[in-house]
Amino acid sequence: MRAIPVFMYHHINRHAGDLVTLTPEDFENHLRVLKDRGFQTLFLDELVRLLKGKELSSEPSVALTFDDGHLDNWVYAFPLLEKYQMKATIFLITSWMGEGVKRPRWNPNRQENLPEIPRHKEIKKRVGSGDLSVALNWEEARAMEAGGLVDIQSHTHFHRDYFLPEGKMLRLDPAQRILMKEDLARSKESIEGRLGKRCRYLSWPWGKYDSEALSLAKESGFEATVTTEKGVNFPGSNEMTIKRIVAKCGDKGWFSKRLSIYSHKAVGRLYSHIAGKI
Repeated sequence: MRAIPVFMYHHINRHAGDLVTLTPEDFENHLRVLKDRGFQTLFLDELVRLLKGKELSSEPSVALTFDDGHLDNWVYAFPLLEKYQMKATIFLITSWMGEGVKRPRWNPNRQENLPEIPRHKEIKKRVGSGDLSVALNWEEARAMEAGGLVDIQSHTHFHRDYFLPEGKMLRLDPAQRILMKEDLARSKESIEGRLGKRCRYLSWPWGKYDSEALSLAKESGFEATVTTEKGVNFPGSNEMTIKRIVAKCGDKGWFSKRLSIYSHKAVGRLYSHIAGKI
């Protein structure tokens, strides 16, 4: 049975080797493979319809997702999405978002004064101190959505950990239940109010969730969520626990191999099982 791989990205910038970072050339390698192999890119609306069996795709399909809402998604990733006409979903931490003007974007054919893109740890530090200049702003989010190639969704408002430290078994802290629900609602309302659209999808911070968190997401109006669990997605899969593959290598061969593995239900399941033990 054909399955739909979902890849998870964070940063596209010049800090090669930094945490959760690919260079623009790495990301372009991925997009070129998708184009050469005839893959169509999906938004979550389209992916969920396929998972529910409401549509059947005659073409191999993939979903590209970005977590957090880093400035480099606008500066480096978006120009490449435009070049290859590929879709991606960006899950925003809405407390990182401010208003502002659109900043310059990377163009390999001309030199421009691009905004500063710090390394991952520095970004976290600066956002924590209130410096939102290292994240996307709402005007950039609007511009990407207007282009028809980016769908903005939620990565919560505060990106906080509401779970008890209980070894391998995650459990939502009962004392944090109301705070998590408020967090989910605030992110959803921010996106809907600022972008004039429905916010229907959620990416769990650090991939942490349990049955109670899933219930809260549904109560808050989210129709599907993505995880950090490696695995396959296919018609009949649970749209509330969509699996993703971390895009950690820019090599064409690495990416093409994983496209093949996770586009096949049985092979993807077996590979995920084996890879999880080594």
